[in-house]
Amino acid sequence: MSKPWPLTAAFDLSAGPGLVAIVGGGGKTSLLFALAEILPGNVVITTTTRIFAAQMSLATAVLQFNHEPVLNTVEAETKGAFAAELAQLLEQAGSCLVVGTVQGDKAHGVPLQLPGQLLARSDVDFVLVEADGSRMRPIKAPAAHEPVIPLETTLVVPVVGIDALNSPLNVTAHRPEKIAALLNLPLDLMQQHLLTEAEIAAVLVHPAGGFKGVPSAAAVIPLINKVETAVQLQSARKISRHLLQHPRIKQVVIGALKTKPPVVEVQRRVTAVVLAAGQSKRMGQTKQLLPWGDTTVLGQVLRNVKKSAIHDILVISGYEAEKIEAIATAEGISTIHNPRYEFGEMLSSLQTAVTHLPPHIDAVLVILADQPQVTPSIIDQLLSAYWQGQNKLVAPVFNGQRGNPVLIDRMHFAELLDLPVGAAPRDLLKRYPVQHVPVEMDAVLKDLDEWATYVRERP
Repeated sequence: MSKPWPLTAAFDLSAGPGLVAIVGGGGKTSLLFALAEILPGNVVITTTTRIFAAQMSLATAVLQFNHEPVLNTVEAETKGAFAAELAQLLEQAGSCLVVGTVQGDKAHGVPLQLPGQLLARSDVDFVLVEADGSRMRPIKAPAAHEPVIPLETTLVVPVVGIDALNSPLNVTAHRPEKIAALLNLPLDLMQQHLLTEAEIAAVLVHPAGGFKGVPSAAAVIPLINKVETAVQLQSARKISRHLLQHPRIKQVVIGALKTKPPVVEVQRRVTAVVLAAGQSKRMGQTKQLLPWGDTTVLGQVLRNVKKSAIHDILVISGYEAEKIEAIATAEGISTIHNPRYEFGEMLSSLQTAVTHLPPHIDAVLVILADQPQVTPSIIDQLLSAYWQGQNKLVAPVFNGQRGNPVLIDRMHFAELLDLPVGAAPRDLLKRYPVQHVPVEMDAVLKDLDEWATYVRERP
């Protein structure tokens, strides 16, 4: 059974101290207070821009900053009441909204250096900062004075609403002329131009857009908000796919903050590792190279994977490497040669892949090169299970029988590399809980180890 993502895990905020700056489009305030409610320890909420009275009413406690010392030290407490009053409110409520001068229906932001000073207090675990304004529009690009992100920030969350998609730019965006400039769009097209998934992602990763003012040491986890339908989820996944091409983005949270649970899925990078190094001794000839329709067995496997939502594909070659690699190259897919393919081909090939993966890859989907009937939809079912839950091992089942492909999270990579010659990846699955995903096709149980099976199954 899949374990849903809590907001704390989705944004990698299981333990403090942490300073979170939220920027971008509408949904920032909702995220601010949703996190404050569930984060462990004491939480200070604040803004470096401004906040409205209606939003202030969401806080359990409110304290106006009066430019007195903020550290909870004897010296600070003797100089002013702010530090002592904050300590008292945190002890009573566990969280407190700190604002600047209140005028009418809004409160001004606090000085830029204050959030970092608040985090330095021994009784503060997290500081959450609304560091941008968007006038409740789902997408924005910052002006010259925006955003206002503290240098001590440990996590920046650029927010965008999925309702920015396919909407006229001048209607859906705050500062549409800035977005038009980022996207090199003529200003006279703002009234009719509809934003695409790629354009939304481009705004979020642009150094003058969602990445403006992001401290070099801060992690970046975007939020795609207001995703409530299957169609919106597919669009959000396309946006995420573009976003995850940026090396600084750790993962992408897809959700709807006003629903329960608020997190739909957490998009993390998954590489499909296609094990194509085997000698096919039982078959008597290299089964990956056998004809399959207008291609080969391996060619069909690769085409199926390419049609899925996988982020990247890697083919591991070994026996008849030149022919295997030629098929992969024709499909535009990278290869790595396993020089140890004669010694436990499946395990040694997977170990070869894991050794060469960059550190930002979160999981591998291990695909056998002789399963051309495993469809893109089956692959997507496994990916969805991984993205929507916190399980580290995922496998398909048909009529109660476990099959392939199998997804393995990075958490198990070290143990996978330690498996001895003669072991198999399935040994890992015997040690830990596996999320089983029911599928409607027996393709996950079939391989082409025997000639009779190939003759019966080939198209």
